Amino acid sequence: MATKRSVGTLGDKDLRGKKVFLRADLNILLDDSQNITDDNCIRASVLSIKFLMAKGAKAILANHLA
Repeated sequence: MATKRSVGTLGDKDLRGKKVFLRADLNILLDDSQNITDDNCIRASVLSIKFLMAKGAKAILANHLA
């Protein structure tokens, strides 16, 4: 079984051509009219996704249901 590691500890050799399973909190807050009021969770995940893509990895995203 693979060892769980932090994204920041992975280098080019570890990621290039690999598929990386990334569990992210992508839940957003909506108001009564279903307008997005807070998308900070998604914005925070973008940094990790871009990091993985820049290193040549394919990011597989997963989110839990609230």
